Amino acid sequence: MIQQIRQKPDLVEEVYEALKGAILMGDLAESEAMVQDDLVEKLGVSRQPVSHALALLKHEGLVIERGRRGLMVAPIDAARIRALYQVRGAIDGLAAGLAAGRAIFGGLKAEERAPLEQALKIGEAAVKANDIRDLVEADVNFHRAVYMLSGNLAIGEMVQPSWPHFQRSMRIVLEDPDYRQRAWAEHRDIAEAIMNSQARHAEELARQHATDAGETTFIRLSQRTAAA
Repeated sequence: MIQQIRQKPDLVEEVYEALKGAILMGDLAESEAMVQDDLVEKLGVSRQPVSHALALLKHEGLVIERGRRGLMVAPIDAARIRALYQVRGAIDGLAAGLAAGRAIFGGLKAEERAPLEQALKIGEAAVKANDIRDLVEADVNFHRAVYMLSGNLAIGEMVQPSWPHFQRSMRIVLEDPDYRQRAWAEHRDIAEAIMNSQARHAEELARQHATDAGETTFIRLSQRTAAA
């Protein structure tokens, strides 16, 4: 019997994900040079997948030109992050309100609620463990779960391109233990308002959460820049 040939993993995608993950978690620092030959050696691959991966990262705004010296990791722009959070405040409020509205009519099944509950569980455990990587991942998963519960797929599609930039800034502000505690307490409040069908309250909480996150992030990033 002829065995089905397993398709080889997409090497460009693997290189892209490896570099992107390193940028998001700060393993590749802001303004660090992205020298193609060095990356080829570190990753143990040829130049072509690295070149394609860098082009994708440049398109996302995670890598930028540094004149004639090639590419570097893009610095985090505090004003840009705050602007993104301002927009997300309106989107998150809409998503939470819609999700709570669906709950009024019993439209949230157990399997639909599960990702939200799982994100809360992992996030709250990560707060206690001071695990920044798990916190960032759980934070993203929490908000994505709210978007899915809203029943409006366009919400997640609109926010998706901005997630890498949010993740980079989240890693920095979540280093503050007090902020970690506050952020996840707010997540819990938003989730409870949704599950209790409190549409207006859920909307207000989600909007304020995003707005506060944007201001906190802006202040923290600005202070860091001033101290550099």
